[in-house]
Formats: sequence, C-alpha cells, structure tokens
Amino acid sequence: MLDAIIVGGRAAGASLGMLLARRGRRVLILDRATFPSDTMSTHFFWPRTTAFLKTWGLLDRLAASGCPPITRVRWTMGDFEFVGAPSEVRGVATMYCPRRTVLDAMLVEAAREAGAEVREGANVRDVLWSDGRVTGVVAHDAQGEGVELRARIVVGADGMNSRIARSVAAPYKVYEEPITFAFYAYWNDVPLDHFGGHRAAGSRVLEFPTHNRQTCIYVGWPMARYPELKSSIERAYLDEIAGAWGVRDRARKGQCATQVIGSSKLPNFYRRSAGPGWALVGDAAYHKDPTTGMGIADAFLGAELLAEAIDAGLRQDASRLDQSTLVYDRQLYDQTRFIFDWTLACSQFREQALMLDFFRGVMTNEADTIRMFDIYAGKQPMQTLFNEETVKRYSAIGRARANARVA
Repeated sequence: MLDAIIVGGRAAGASLGMLLARRGRRVLILDRATFPSDTMSTHFFWPRTTAFLKTWGLLDRLAASGCPPITRVRWTMGDFEFVGAPSEVRGVATMYCPRRTVLDAMLVEAAREAGAEVREGANVRDVLWSDGRVTGVVAHDAQGEGVELRARIVVGADGMNSRIARSVAAPYKVYEEPITFAFYAYWNDVPLDHFGGHRAAGSRVLEFPTHNRQTCIYVGWPMARYPELKSSIERAYLDEIAGAWGVRDRARKGQCATQVIGSSKLPNFYRRSAGPGWALVGDAAYHKDPTTGMGIADAFLGAELLAEAIDAGLRQDASRLDQSTLVYDRQLYDQTRFIFDWTLACSQFREQALMLDFFRGVMTNEADTIRMFDIYAGKQPMQTLFNEETVKRYSAIGRARANARVA
C-alpha cells in the first residue's frame, strides 16, 4: 500500500510529495494537468518564499531558469515614492516572480527525482472510505480508464475549490467574503528591475519582472467596483495602467502579450485541514486575497509542516497518524493567522491621504522602513509597526514633511 496519495501536483502538492519521498515514503501524486502548464496565480516570491527553495536545494535551479532576481521594491502613492527591500530570511534576501509553467514543472521534476510517482492527466473523482476513514481515491487515468488507488493517507492539494475537501465535507473554520478582484497579463518591452507597486484610491497596480524578459502587470480593485467594471474588465485593466504614473510611460512603449486573466472569486478562509485518513494543504486548506503575494509561501510552509506530521504519524498506527495531522492543522493556523489578518487589512482600500502621511513618516527611519517591508513580506506581524502609537507618531511626522514641502 502507498503511504500517501496527493491530489494536485503544483506548488503545494509537488513540494509535499518531494519532501515525503525524501523521507523514504511511497508517494503517488495525481494531477489532471500535464506539465509544464500554466495556472492562475499570484506568483511573486518575497524572501520568505525564496528561502524554502534554498532550504530544499532548488533555488539554484530557479535562478538558472532565467527568472530575473529582484532586490528592490518601489511603491508609489500619489506623488510619493516608498523605496526599500525586506531583510533576509534564512540567509536569502532575493525575490523572484517565476512563471508557473516553470515553477510547477521544476517542483514536479524534483518530486520525481526524490522517488515520488507523478501521474499527469489523472482526474480524481472521489475518495474511498472504510470504517469511517479515507483509504484511497477513485480516479480516471490519462486514457480515461477508471482505477481505485489506496494509501494510508490522502491529501488534497487541489486548490481552493478542492474536490477532496468537498468529498470529506471539510468545514470552514474561518470564512470572509472576497475583498478585491484582480486581473493580470504579461507584457513585452516593459523593462523592469524591481517590484513596483502603484496605489490609487480605487485600484492597485503591481508589476514584476518575470521569465522571457516579460513583465507581469497586475491590477486589483475593491469588490464594490465589480458590478461597474465586470462587463469591460480588459478596458478597465488597461485604463488603470495608463493612469499609474510609475508604470504608464513604460507600458506605452510595450505590448500586452497575453490574455488578461483573473477572478472576482477570491474568498478568505481556513478549512479544517485534517481528519481520519485525509489532510488538506495549500489553497485547499487556507486561501486569502492575493494582494500581499503570500499564497505560495504558505503553500510551501504547509508542505513542510504536513510532511513532518505525516512522516511522524506513519511510524505508528492509524490513530496516531490522525493525531499527528491534527497537530499540523493547528500549526498551520497558528503560524499563518497573523499573515491572514495582515492580508485582510492590507487588501482594504483605505483613505490614501492618511496612508501617505504614515509612509512619509516611516521613511524617516531606516530601521522601521525595513520593518515595513518585512511586514509586507510576511516576516513580522503587522502590530510591530501598525499600532496606535507608531501610526499616530509617523503620521504626524509625515504630515509635517508634506506641509514643509508645500511651504
């Protein structure tokens, strides 16, 4: 019998399969896609994300793939620039924005190298039960043949609309409706050597250098604007870029090279992520607004925590395996809740004048400027800077700087 069947072979599933196989576990990864292939994704890597790849021995592969390193962040709000970079995580400060066609194929290859079996084009239909416990899956292979597969644990790594989560009736522990909707595309001839962010009262434009000398340009809006814009998303997308002074001049010289893709269905939730014979990881377990770019980092974190839990549990009987995965469920929540809360706060389109004053004030202090970027990077809780005392103090400093400039 297999030790683990993992349904979904992208960032969370392939990473989990690799980590379990490296521990000597018999792992089967099933994915209806074939690789390389693309998927809708916020795929910017803060140092927190990059650090996982370094720990796993895969960062050099990503660098060798032609993905440009990013060492600087530049945000504009109105006529104000906020420039800096987060500090190192596990010795890594470099950021990346890899295409999912490259990243996912790299992770699948690493899983296979570790000894995991990966079946592409496999469509999982349901889970198998025995005595109240999940014992396997029912799937159709790439040729459409039905097959039953059994393992000591089945893991759903199949995204926020997870079939495995539905099959086991995994309840939501936390659920918040979407705050933003977002669309993006890839552009040619829009040169960029940093991560750029451009914020206005009714939108947010983000840009990242990626593979093939392209720039990924992302636009997010508050959900309140969706009824107004949904019939003309591509036009609205281009209009927002044309209005963002930090990017518009370069975008005029370039060309949008791909379809504009995105979604208005971006809920914020935690599901119960473990039960008898099953577990969830990645977006199947926990999903949040893409604004802060934390999805893949938390998928990698979940893969590490769950690999350790499964490996420890497999050394004992089924009941201890279930206890071990329940520990994973608590760990994932405890280690990501501050990021979840920060993402919800950051996704709100607050009064821009107040934010400008605060950012202007923070920029007067080098240590707190770095702390600001560390908060955005998911390295520190937001309360280390976003608390009543510091917000009041830095807003006053920023307001004084703005008034002096006008005078």
